[in-house]
Parts: sequence; C-alpha cells; structure tokens
Amino acid sequence: MNLYDIDKPTEYIEKLLSLFPVTQPFLLESGSILDPKEKKDSMQKKIYFLLDGALLVSIGEGEKKHNLGITTSPYILGLGQLGQTGAICEFESISPCLLDSVDIDVFNKIIDENGMWREVVQILLPTLATVAVRASTSGLQSAYEIIRSYLIYMENENSYAIKERYTVVKYMQTFSRLSRSMILKILAQLKIGGFIEMENGKWKMENGKWKTYKN
Repeated sequence: MNLYDIDKPTEYIEKLLSLFPVTQPFLLESGSILDPKEKKDSMQKKIYFLLDGALLVSIGEGEKKHNLGITTSPYILGLGQLGQTGAICEFESISPCLLDSVDIDVFNKIIDENGMWREVVQILLPTLATVAVRASTSGLQSAYEIIRSYLIYMENENSYAIKERYTVVKYMQTFSRLSRSMILKILAQLKIGGFIEMENGKWKMENGKWKTYKN
C-alpha cells in the first residue's frame, strides 16, 4: 500500500488538453476534496483538468477506501464517469491546485469529433493498473507493514509538505485507514525499540533499522 506518484502518459494528456482551451479556471485550496460522484443526478457531470498542483487519488468509501497514489499536473480527472461501473475516484488536494472543467457531454462530443478515444483509454490504463494491484494485495499486509510503508513514504516525501501538514497519528488515520489504537500501539513499539524518534507528534526514522524490527 505504498503511496507513490501514479504513472501517467503525459503525451496523451497534453494532446487532449490542447482540445480544451482554459475557460473558467478555479483554485482548490490545499486539503480540499474534489469528488465528481457527489454531484446530483440533476446536475451536469464534468470532466476536470488539473492545470497545476498535486492531488491524492483514492477510491471506495469508509473502511473500504483505498489511496491509489498522488497525481500531479497536468492530469485529466473524472474519466471514470464515462463507464457504468460507478468506480469513480475521489481527489484530495495536497497542494493548492489550479483546475478547469468542461461538461461531460461537451467532452464526449469533442473527443468523438477528433477521434481521440484511444488517447482517453491510454490515460485511464495506469489508474486501472494501480487499482488491480491494490485489489490483488488487499488484506495481505499486516498493520505493521502498512504503517511501515506509509512512514517510509512520509519520510521520503519532499514535494507536498505532508510532514509539515500532518502529525504522524493524523497522517496514519487519514491515509492508512487503521484504527487510532492500532496506530498508537505500533508507533509506541517502534519508539521504545529506538526505530523512530518523535517530537511534538512529528518523527524521523533511523535509517536501516526497519529490517531488524518484527511485529
């Protein structure tokens, strides 16, 4: 369940974006949610264009919610609405994001007119592959392994100010979906063992010690 930057076919994304001149750009503040599936049936669904910034991509709800990774600009959001499965991703901004949007009917019309459905599929494939990997490994990791992978990601992340925005416990509750009691128990074990150091809820990892710790 490591978080990582989702692979994206930039060439195809830029090719599609060239068909849609920016018309009504808007700013999504850091920590805000963009959730296409929340739109009411009576409202026109939209495709969103990420022009600048970074978003955490997740799928599912509640305890079944899985974080797929981080996507950065440029990117096209909401393509899952084109199918009938209802598997629509949710996006949380982890930096201020500049976006634009277009009604889904307009998007479909322009894609049809320019014969660009192959490019749409190529953009969707990396996300679908990520979902498949998550599904194939779901339930195979222990709570320790999950926390370990997220701590490593948190330590190595330098672009999105995650370490500055979250305490360790808040970060784990937000992204790992584990219970607070389980998180606190494992963090306490790691701290007692000298594998991590924490101060005011923030932490740093002692390099190389992960390999010797067993849950």
